[in-house]
Amino acid sequence: MSEPEEYRDRPISIAAGRDYFARFGVGDPYATGIAYPIFLALMRAYPNELGRDWSDFAKKFGFVFDGDQPKVPAGFHLTTDPYTNVEFVVMSCHLCHSATIKLPSGDLFVSGIGSTRVRVHAYDAAMTRIGLDVTAEKIAPLAERAAIDAGAKWPEAWRKPIVDATLREWKRRAEIRSGGTKKLERAMPGRVATIESFMMALDTHAGTHLAFPERTGWAKVPDVRGFRYRETLSWDGSATGAPSVLVAEADFAFGARPAWYDAHRHIGTSMFLFLRAFERKLPFPGAIDRDLAARGRGVFDAKCATCHGTYSGEAGRQRAVYEERVVPIATIGTDDARLRALTPEIVAAANAIPITRGLTHVAPTNGYVPPVLIDVWARGLYGHAGQWPSLDVLAMRPEDRPRTFVVASDAPYDLERVGSRWRSASPMDDATLAPGEYVYDASSPGCGVGGHPFLSDLPAADRRAVLEYAKTL
Repeated sequence: MSEPEEYRDRPISIAAGRDYFARFGVGDPYATGIAYPIFLALMRAYPNELGRDWSDFAKKFGFVFDGDQPKVPAGFHLTTDPYTNVEFVVMSCHLCHSATIKLPSGDLFVSGIGSTRVRVHAYDAAMTRIGLDVTAEKIAPLAERAAIDAGAKWPEAWRKPIVDATLREWKRRAEIRSGGTKKLERAMPGRVATIESFMMALDTHAGTHLAFPERTGWAKVPDVRGFRYRETLSWDGSATGAPSVLVAEADFAFGARPAWYDAHRHIGTSMFLFLRAFERKLPFPGAIDRDLAARGRGVFDAKCATCHGTYSGEAGRQRAVYEERVVPIATIGTDDARLRALTPEIVAAANAIPITRGLTHVAPTNGYVPPVLIDVWARGLYGHAGQWPSLDVLAMRPEDRPRTFVVASDAPYDLERVGSRWRSASPMDDATLAPGEYVYDASSPGCGVGGHPFLSDLPAADRRAVLEYAKTL
C-alpha cells in the first residue's frame, strides 16, 4: 500500500476532515487511483468512452470544476506516490457531493450538496469496459507521450511495473464487476444504486457472489448539510454504528481496501468532525414574501416539524432542532425499491465484514428518514430517488404529479418553481432532447412518484405559505 504525504497521520481536526472530504478522499492510490500519465493516455486511447480531455471528460459524466482546483474536475485529486514519485489520480467526496448551481447572478459552486448531474455509474461502466480491453502494448506508449505533453513525472524505471500492476488489478476487478456495472450504467444523472454498489464491492474484496435485487434501489445523491443532526447517513437509516466508519463507507464502494482504512482511522474521524460542523451560507437568491413565509412557518411547525424538525436563525445560517426517525413506508407511501434492495443476503454479508464488526450494524428499517431541510431550496431534485423535480411538484396530489417529464439538468435553476427545470413529456421524447436533458419515467422500477401527500392535503393557502417558508431555510 502506498502512503502519500496527505494521508499520513495528522492531528484529528475539522480542517483535516475538510481536506479529505473536498480534496484528498480516502484510499491508497494503488487501489483507488490510476497513475496520472496512464489516465491521460486512456483519454487518448478511448475518447468515445472517456472524452478527449478533462473538459470533455467532465461534460460526459456530469462532473464540475471548482475554481480553487482548476486542473482536474472537483472530486479528483493528484497525489504523489512517495515510492515512485509518480502522481496518481484519486477521488474525493466532491465527486458526487458538490455541484454548480446556475443562478441569475452567475454560476455558484456549492460544496456538500448532492450533484444532480453526476453520472457515476456511467463512468464506472466505461472504466470497466476499458479494463477488459486495455493492454500494456496499447497504453504504455500513449502514457509516455502524455507525460511529456503534461510535464508529468514518469520515471522510466517505474513505467512498466506501474502499467503492468495497474492493468492486472484493473482486469481482475473488471471481470468481477462487469455484469453489475452494465446493469447500472444507464442510471439517470444524480442517482446512485448504493446497495448494489456495496454488493459489487463485497464481491471484489470479500469474494462474495451476491445477486442484485429484483428492482434497483435508486437513490438521489444526498446533501450532507443535515448530517450534523443525524445518527445515520443513509436514506433508510439501515446502517448504524460508529460515525467515523459510516462517513467512509462510500469510499469502500469505490475501491478503498479495508486494510488501508484500518491503518488510517484518523481520516474517518476527521471527516466525521467536519460533517458535524459543516456549515455554509446559502440564502435563497430570489424574492421572498416575508409575511407569507411567516404564516408558512406556523403551518410547518404544526404539520411538518414532527418529521422534519424546527428551524431558527437568519437566512443562510439556519439551525435545526431535529430528532432522527424512520417513517414507515406504509405511512409515507413512496417507492419502496430502495428499501427492498437491502436483501437478507446483503445484510448478512455486510454484518460479516471482520473489520467493521462491533463498529457498525446493518438492518432493514422498512421506512425512510425524513431529511433535514436546511438549504432545501437548492436541492431540487427532491425525494429519496429524485422523483420530484421541484417543490411545486412535491406539493401536488400524488395522483396529479407528472409521471413522465424531461429534466433540464444543465439549465438555470428554477427559482419560481424552486428546483430543477422540467417540462411535461412522453416516454418517447428521447429523440427530441436538448443537450443536458433526460426523461424521467415513473414507470421504471424504483422511480415511482407517489407518496408524501402531506403538502397536498393542506388547504391551498397553507400549502403556498409552507412553500414560501421553505425558501427561508
